[in-house]
Amino acid sequence: MNLIGHSHGGPTIRYVAGIKPQYVASLTTVGAPHKGSPVSDFILNIRDAAPILETPIVAAVNLLSKAIVWAQGLDPNTFPHDSLAGANSLSIAGSAKFNQRFPIGMPTTACGEGAYTQQGIYNYSFAGVGTITNILDVDSILKVTSLLIDGGKDNDGLVPRCSAKFGKTIRDNYNWNHLDEVNQVLGLKALFAPDPVDVYRQHANRLKLQGL
Repeated sequence: MNLIGHSHGGPTIRYVAGIKPQYVASLTTVGAPHKGSPVSDFILNIRDAAPILETPIVAAVNLLSKAIVWAQGLDPNTFPHDSLAGANSLSIAGSAKFNQRFPIGMPTTACGEGAYTQQGIYNYSFAGVGTITNILDVDSILKVTSLLIDGGKDNDGLVPRCSAKFGKTIRDNYNWNHLDEVNQVLGLKALFAPDPVDVYRQHANRLKLQGL
């Protein structure tokens, strides 16, 4: 299998490779918070400072999660929705704990490359560093969350560029925000930014040429 995971999907496919490496040919992560996201830590700090907010915040995010599943034509009640667990796993501490268990492809330096191949598995990553990429796109709200990360620098609105590094970096400075990376919302993006669909097609061809 050639697995591609965006955002939290990055650690998810690493988990699959960690427990069933014999079935995995390659891992490609896109805007994945391998070293955590300060946005998750910020949310958890709010919860700790004002516990009364935990229930409504968790309920609201779980509802959004269910809405996304429903929009895909699936029954949201057949899947678990636990935003608090997600925030903990995407925090800096939670990510460090995960990386100890599943180190494949992880860089050994702060912002370096990870192993290109391990256990016969090819590792790749790419990411964006845009925030407001199209003023008509509702995802411009990510400019607000980007300010929680290095004062708004070097991140896609939710994930720092260096946190997204994994295996061989295809490119880590696309003018995409966190949703542009998967062609959302409605395919709107910066005028001269590469089309995410084309980038995925190119990567699929890259894997094909490697016999994967």
